[in-house]
Amino acid sequence: MVCAYCGKETQVTNSRRQRRSNQVWRRRQCKACKAIFTTLEVVDLPTTLIVDSRSRSEPFLPDKLYTEVLLALQDRKDCYIAAREVTNTVIKELLKLPDKPLFRPEQISHVAASVLKRLDRRAYLRYAAEHPSLQ
Repeated sequence: MVCAYCGKETQVTNSRRQRRSNQVWRRRQCKACKAIFTTLEVVDLPTTLIVDSRSRSEPFLPDKLYTEVLLALQDRKDCYIAAREVTNTVIKELLKLPDKPLFRPEQISHVAASVLKRLDRRAYLRYAAEHPSLQ
């Protein structure tokens, strides 16, 4: 990676895996100007995971999942934070499945429903009502 300030080469001085957000936190230092800055490394999910919908492939869009989860959690005071955490948990669970990188929408719905069921029963029921494949 190049320095954010001078564009020269950098080296990693510290690195930590962020379990909750599926990221890698890295502290970097420029070899030329000695500036120190932090980067977050994240998997590019739309190019990594594919949804097989009606015999055609399309990229996995985390924002689409987030929106559906947010609608299910809309009655909570912390709905935005909870929706982001549920989305991250669903993605983490999807990455554990043996079918990766190709998923069917029903698989994503089932994983999201199971995570919601553990967190909030009302949100789970609202989500299940919107996804007939869960019936």
